[in-house]
Amino acid sequence: MGVGLLKWDPFNAFKNVYSTCLLIFSVVIVMGLIGTSQTGLSSQTSSAVAYIVCWAALIWLTSVEGTQGSFVGLAPINPEIYKDTHPISYMCNKVTTVGDNLDRYLMGRQFMVCCIVFIINMSAGPAGDVELWGLPEGVKSAFFGVGL
Repeated sequence: MGVGLLKWDPFNAFKNVYSTCLLIFSVVIVMGLIGTSQTGLSSQTSSAVAYIVCWAALIWLTSVEGTQGSFVGLAPINPEIYKDTHPISYMCNKVTTVGDNLDRYLMGRQFMVCCIVFIINMSAGPAGDVELWGLPEGVKSAFFGVGL
């Protein structure tokens, strides 16, 4: 079997379905906690503020992580290859590959990721003991009690 992104076998199919279901379940219960004012931010302000802050921080985090992957991945590649097809990437890469700019960006990015994760935890993390939709104690302990 060749190497590719769309490799299919029963184990990978199970893994993909299982992880997608866990992701959806996790998003639903976190949004449920925010909606019932059981997170740090939603208990002190309104649920709408906590929703907006949570999703804005998540989108910001994905942007920061994606940018890091792009900068690091494009650093060793000759920029002339994508100069005409991806001019914005070319301009960004010209700035990041000069001197030690990439190293400085990566150090600053680490600090920014810590701040963003703190904001996400503040807006979406459970505030103390929570009760949501009559979930069993084991589920609550696994999803809310371990501090992840």
